[in-house]
Amino acid sequence: MKFATSSILAIGCAMAVSAVPSSLYKRADSCPVDAISCSSSSGGSCCTPTNGLLVLVQQWVKGYGPSDAFTLHGLWPDTCSGGIPGSGDSGCDSSRNYDDVGAIVQDGNSTLYDSMNTYWPSYKGDNGAFWTHEWNKHGTCVSTYDPECYGSSYNQYDDVYDYFSKALELRETYDLYAILEEAGITPGGSYSSKEMISAIESSTGATPRITCSSGTISEIWLFFNVKGSATYVPTDATSGSSCSGDVDYPAKN
Repeated sequence: MKFATSSILAIGCAMAVSAVPSSLYKRADSCPVDAISCSSSSGGSCCTPTNGLLVLVQQWVKGYGPSDAFTLHGLWPDTCSGGIPGSGDSGCDSSRNYDDVGAIVQDGNSTLYDSMNTYWPSYKGDNGAFWTHEWNKHGTCVSTYDPECYGSSYNQYDDVYDYFSKALELRETYDLYAILEEAGITPGGSYSSKEMISAIESSTGATPRITCSSGTISEIWLFFNVKGSATYVPTDATSGSSCSGDVDYPAKN
């Protein structure tokens, strides 16, 4: 399953997940060489994300997604102090709010669409509505995906494809199921929250945020600053975990 995911992402979206829009290379002389978000060398809004603390939220929901994978809740750009940018559900650019992101992705990149259905399902049953919400509220707040940053190379919806592709790439790179499994933490048991946090810290080099519902693992948040427009650098969580004591990590099926 993990091999298939890698192949899907490599083929999909013409390597959009790892590629920097070509126009950003043209802007390289106007961006600091060491540009990294939330620093004195962050550069302009096309150099690094203005809302430069990016939060990758993965969730563990019984009955949803592969049995050996956390699925995505979202990739959320926060202000450097941890605040939520934008204007509610319309995010940071209402002119790029869409009614059906699922249809946009399905029509423009069926491979990406299939991967999203596998690793980004809605537990409420409407994937398209879920993705539309995530794009409108969060995707429009990643400043490096502003069409102006692509220059003449921009094609309609490149920003949408790149946002979702990057989130899927990060989910694969920071495979929480594999990270926990390496530490002997597998579904069907209970483990201390400290043990789970330590396993993730050892793998990523940064402290995550783990959330629980009635003592059961719910979500794991990974925090990043961004070097340039596409290199995500793990950093410590800005808020504490809600889990304490032993945490139930149930099998999905």
